[in-house]
Amino acid sequence: MHGVPVDLPLASFVGFTLDSICLTQFQVLFHFSGEPGVSSRISVEGGWDLRDSAGTEIDHDQEHFDRQQYKLHFILGRTVSSFSIDAPRSFQLVFDSGHRLTIYDDNTHYETFSVHPASGAEIYV
Repeated sequence: MHGVPVDLPLASFVGFTLDSICLTQFQVLFHFSGEPGVSSRISVEGGWDLRDSAGTEIDHDQEHFDRQQYKLHFILGRTVSSFSIDAPRSFQLVFDSGHRLTIYDDNTHYETFSVHPASGAEIYV
């Protein structure tokens, strides 16, 4: 699928806490937990950025060798308080700290992200 769907199942992420961030060669994996035994994840292969509550960019997608460090740790342990969808371009998770993680569908040829909510309805974009 290309383009962020307007009905992307993000409501189930609200109230979930970001427990871990896994960096791989081609992906950033975000793992969330809710009530005991219930988890969700988002895998990002495309563009993303992280902004603080004032809207200042803290970190963004770039090649590993072009950066000295990641700053995604600011949202570890934070709870998703809301979300927004800017179909077909992007979606955004808002955390209880005010930080905003935006994930973009920025490549028409390759998968840019996948969403795996607790409900099990996996979406690949």
